[in-house]
Parts: sequence; structure tokens; C-alpha cells
Amino acid sequence: MNKRITHIFAVTVLLAVGFLAGCKPTENNYRQAYDAAKARREAANAEAMMPTTGLLSDDGTSLKIVNGDSLFVSKDRLRRDSEQPDLLKTYNVAVGVYKMNTNAKAQAAALSEKGYDAHAVQTTGDRWYTIAGGFDSLDEAQEFIKGFKKKNPGYPYIGLPGSPVIIGK
Repeated sequence: MNKRITHIFAVTVLLAVGFLAGCKPTENNYRQAYDAAKARREAANAEAMMPTTGLLSDDGTSLKIVNGDSLFVSKDRLRRDSEQPDLLKTYNVAVGVYKMNTNAKAQAAALSEKGYDAHAVQTTGDRWYTIAGGFDSLDEAQEFIKGFKKKNPGYPYIGLPGSPVIIGK
């Protein structure tokens, strides 16, 4: 009986050691899983940036090509300020969007100190945009965005898709 218990114990130990050795993760396994996850993430990001086909929505931000540059354009409705009714132009370049007006106004104040004609504007909903500049033509807005990105590399564009958004009428 004692030999039988020893034999069962030995077989159990050998199976356990074999099981643990077979399931041991390797650096190669980790690398393959990481590369697969990275490829899926990059594919999802690329798909999100592709122009859509089929039914298109008029609301929300869309990617447009203007003079060879990719620009984000939105048709959000902005409220006119009763104190400064001519503040909004046909194309307004937003560099941040917030739910609280104090955050949008603080960002506008910081941009004003840098020399921009910045102000905070509320949408007809519950969001506040920080507008860095307003323009009468899309070409002017495009040139402003080029200059803004060049002068402010690494700017956070809070709440936006990593780039300024043109809010058009």
C-alpha cells in the first residue's frame, strides 16, 4: 500500500511539473500578443479617420480635404453673444471644448495673452468651445490652423480629435 501511495504521489508531482512547465509564458508569447493588440488598435484608429461612405450625417465633426490639408469641420450651432454680436465669423477655429464655461474662458484668456483673438462660445447644447480665431473664408481658417500648429506644437486640443476644429455656419 505504501508503494502505491508513493507511486501516485510521484505521478502527481510529475504531472504538476509538466503542466507548470508547459504553461509558462515566454517573451515570444507576450510579444505576439502585444503585436496583435497593437495591430488591432492601429486598424481601429485608421478606420476611425477614414472618410465615411454611404449615409452621411450633417452633425458632428467630419474630416475634409482643403487645398491638400486634412481639416476637421463641424456645423455646431453657436450662440451669439448679445454684448458682442459680431464676434462669430463664418468659420471659427476651435482649439478646445468643455462642459464648463470657466474652463473655456480660462483657455481663451491664456490664448489672448499670447496675442490670439480668442473667446469662449456656447453651443446651443451644453458645450463651450474655445475659439482661437474667426474667419470669413475656409482658406483663411486653414492658414490660421497651419500657423497655430507651427507656433504651438504639442497643444492639447482638449475634447477635440487632436487638432483644431473649424466650426462653420
